[in-house]
Amino acid sequence: MIGTKAAWAVLAAGLLLLVPRDSGAAAKPSFEDLVANLKSPNAKTREAAAVALGKSGRRDVVASLAALVRDPEPRVRLEVARALSQLKDPTAIPALVTALGDGDPQIREEAIGGMVGIYADRERVGPVDRFLRVFSDELDRPTGGLYGRVDPAVIQGLARSLRDENKATREEAALALGILDGKGAIADLQTALADPDADVRGAAATALGKIGTAKDGRALIPLLADDSYPVKLRALHALGTLRVQEAAPPLREMYEANRRREIGLKVLETLSRIGDSGQAELFQQLIQDPDPEKKRLGIEGLARISDPSRMAAFKKDYQREGNQELKLAYAFAITRMGDHAFLDSLVLSLPARTVGSRSRGYILELGSDVLPELFPYLNDPDAEIRAQLCDIIAILGDPEAASRLTPLLNDPSGNVSDRANRAIEHLRRLKGARAGQ
Repeated sequence: MIGTKAAWAVLAAGLLLLVPRDSGAAAKPSFEDLVANLKSPNAKTREAAAVALGKSGRRDVVASLAALVRDPEPRVRLEVARALSQLKDPTAIPALVTALGDGDPQIREEAIGGMVGIYADRERVGPVDRFLRVFSDELDRPTGGLYGRVDPAVIQGLARSLRDENKATREEAALALGILDGKGAIADLQTALADPDADVRGAAATALGKIGTAKDGRALIPLLADDSYPVKLRALHALGTLRVQEAAPPLREMYEANRRREIGLKVLETLSRIGDSGQAELFQQLIQDPDPEKKRLGIEGLARISDPSRMAAFKKDYQREGNQELKLAYAFAITRMGDHAFLDSLVLSLPARTVGSRSRGYILELGSDVLPELFPYLNDPDAEIRAQLCDIIAILGDPEAASRLTPLLNDPSGNVSDRANRAIEHLRRLKGARAGQ
């Protein structure tokens, strides 16, 4: 005879067999259920649905998510903004612009990051502020990196955000305007240069350096006396990028007062990038300086003045120079002055650990003028040269260059074929975006 405990065990097992396997809370909701859950009276259900739909990759759900951008629950609105950011669909832009006016600063920041991600097609890792700072500092100018025409409402919304009560939002809005080529907000960025928060002033300076003109950049000159050292550095970089000639005299004074300090070298670098002919004598003196860093900046400064009468002397110095970094600076200078045969030295130095990044910077500064002369190097026997040129050609942003990269899809180096594939796709998206403008 079966005991009491054993009988109960048998009965329980029998009852379990009667319960459908797919019933209960553990069942995963279908896509249709998730969309329906966005209308649930339960805030937690709406929130969970927004999270799941953001991860789904289904762009056909944007309209359903956008309907919740004014949900009464902040947590739901935050997850909706995150989901719209993840889906990276341009139709989400109006909802994200609306979210810029949300009462929760975290939601406003998420909206800024989302808009940048959609237009710049960049994967975000980590918090919005770190993503924008890193992305903003990658390139001096927004060269061929945006897919599609940025909606004017985005630029207007970001310009308003420069006056946000939250300083982090103001900083992120400034960085986003620089990334998204927000030329319509230049006056607002110039006003933000006087923001009480140093991070905001620095971000506005960086953005102005990306999208402004030399004339716009005059507004940066007062920041040379800013109380914040990081703000000074960002202003220096922006002044150099924009080549603000009017900044040369105060920069020269600043250099003379700080020759032996770290910032003195930063000031000298800015003077070198501006390439003011009035500083030619200083640059000539620096070429004789025993400090190789100062000598390099002197060479670069004279290169940007582009006086062809110095060509013969520079070619002689190139032959005699033993320092690889200085030799590279001479090659850049001679190429910039018009003798493109010296481009060979820049390209062949791309794989070098010591000067590879500087070679890349020189080539990008030379820009589209040397693009046709880069194509033959796509057949170079060094795989690293081929791979790096794929990246450089993508950044230069000429969609017609995609056909030159197509043969590298069959490159024996997997690294090269992958880089070529990414470059081709980037250029094709650019071509499509420009055709749709």
